[in-house]
Amino acid sequence: MAEPFVFITTHRVDPAQLDEFTALTREYVEYVTANEPDVWAHLACLDEAGSEVALVQVHGDAASAEHHMQIAGEMIGRGLALATTVTVEVFGEPGPIVRQALEANAAQGIPVTVRAHRLASAVNPSIVGRDRAPSAARAGAG
Repeated sequence: MAEPFVFITTHRVDPAQLDEFTALTREYVEYVTANEPDVWAHLACLDEAGSEVALVQVHGDAASAEHHMQIAGEMIGRGLALATTVTVEVFGEPGPIVRQALEANAAQGIPVTVRAHRLASAVNPSIVGRDRAPSAARAGAG
């Protein structure tokens, strides 16, 4: 079994653009859910001040992250036009496309951390490969 690959970014969002950024983030998460079955999880969380967003992606493997960068690149670019990247963290060995993105961020002075050497890991086999409902459907359930 391939090792999961985790990609975490934090972004500062101007409060005047928060509604637009939020709408785009929801569209992006729905797109990822519908089109990228090897993305096991994608979270977008806002801090209490309402000015910084953390985006957490959990991929089935590094190849999934490479694929994600290729097919979601346009949406990623739209989001980056509305926010300033604060930090980037990667857990796992990045492939060439992700590595290029990391290098571009570092060249802009953004702190980039890669933790490629895993000491241990576990993935609950009962959730791997489980069908995932779009986030909007989950939010409306109950």
